Order: sequence, then C-alpha cells, then structure tokens
Amino acid sequence: MTKNKLKEVAMRLFGEKGYDGTALSEIAKEVGVKTPAIYAFYASKEDLFMTAFREAMEAYNAFTHELTEEKQELSTRESLYRILVRQCEFYEKSPELNRFALRSLLFPASFLKETIEQAFLESDKMLTKAIEDRIVQGIENGSLKDRPVEMLVDSFLNLTDGLSMEYFYYSSKELYMRKLNNAFEMYWNGACSS
Repeated sequence: MTKNKLKEVAMRLFGEKGYDGTALSEIAKEVGVKTPAIYAFYASKEDLFMTAFREAMEAYNAFTHELTEEKQELSTRESLYRILVRQCEFYEKSPELNRFALRSLLFPASFLKETIEQAFLESDKMLTKAIEDRIVQGIENGSLKDRPVEMLVDSFLNLTDGLSMEYFYYSSKELYMRKLNNAFEMYWNGACSS
C-alpha cells in the first residue's frame, strides 16, 4: 500500500515539478511517512522515478496495443479519427500519469535522457505500426492518395503529438474537441484521394 502510494504521489509531483524540482522529502510528507521509509521500497530517487516512468510507458503501450488489436472494420477515415479520440480518452482516464510521461519526455533529467528516449522509441514504434496499417489499408482501398506511406504516417504522428500538448493546455473538453476535429479535417482533406 505504501509503496504504491509513494509511486502515485511521486508520479503526480514529478509531473508537476519535474525530476529536479521534486524532493523525496515532499513525497514522503504527502504520503505520511519519513523520508528514510522510501528506501524500504526504492533504492533511490532515480529508482522511484524510473519505476513510475516505466509504469506510465506500460500504460501507454497497453493503450497502443489495444489500437493495433482493434478490428479494422471501420473506414480508414473513421479508424484514424478513432485513434485521436481514443488518445483523448486515454488522457482523461489517467491525467496525472500522462502529464508525468509528457513532462518526462519533453524535459528529461539529463542523466535519464537516454533511458527515457529508448523507452519512448519502443512505444513510438508500436503507435507508428498501428497508424501505418490503417494508412496502407486506406491507400489500398483508394480512400487515401497514393503517396509515400512514411509521409502520411509522419504527418498523422505530428497531429497526435500536437493534440497531446493541446490536451494539457485547455481545460474545456469542448474546445479541445473542436481543435481535434478541425485538425483532423485538415489532415484528412490533404491526405484523401477525393
């Protein structure tokens, strides 16, 4: 119980203040234990951070795996749009976890940068594959222009990345969904064949 609580509080504080801005004493105080008690569960601040980071990446990987496993019975347009909506649902479900992961990826502690980048690249490969499958399907069925797949995938990934940032900018879901819908329409109009 204490171990999980330490990890949850650490994830929230690391997400708010970053690695360098969060002291173990803050985490311990919020959990209601003395700082040395943390060492019964985690070898160091870095160990606590990386445990939380791995959990965040595992959650994102599970989300991405669900995308790859979804039956592609939807049209290409609906399938790509669904990825964006599912991403929003994932953020809504675990906002602290996602804030922590996003901050860690954008502003990693210098000595953790390489480890964090490797973890991200593994997740990125899975998401890229899920998007690529849908785009290839769209080119094959004629709903997308016959363009280099890499160009269409990279453009869509840039769309997901931009929307990821915007999710944390806006407190209004209505405003966020307007931006999501408008951005997707622009992407689709540029990528579709008709």
